Amino acid sequence: MEKFILFVGENFLAFLLLISLIAILIIYERRKGGLKIDASELTRVINKEEPYVFDLRSSSEFNSGTISGAINIQASDLVKGNAQFKAQEEDKIVLICKTGSNSSTAANILKKAGYINVSVLSGGMMGWVQGGMPLVKNQN
Repeated sequence: MEKFILFVGENFLAFLLLISLIAILIIYERRKGGLKIDASELTRVINKEEPYVFDLRSSSEFNSGTISGAINIQASDLVKGNAQFKAQEEDKIVLICKTGSNSSTAANILKKAGYINVSVLSGGMMGWVQGGMPLVKNQN
């Protein structure tokens, strides 16, 4: 512990810069998209809150297996007035993609449009499958 304190004292500016960059990264990641939820939390949300679950993957990926109740929609169609996107600003919305990155971007757009309760499946469908969660095939 003494060596750490000595190191910080001798390299105070570098240490301060490191802490600042870590804080900025954390803030940026939190603002980037909706609330990240894991597979077990999504299961709880689906059972208790009846959210709109939107799967942003291609039709072929969606038809090969998705989460029960999910609606296949492209990220560009997540706009008010679209026939498939019926969610209101206060509704619970969960976005799903293959890895979680596209849905984070779409969640950020929805939040900027005034939607307040947007979540993203952490790890996307890959995380869902790796967690051993069930898939429903050919819903459409």
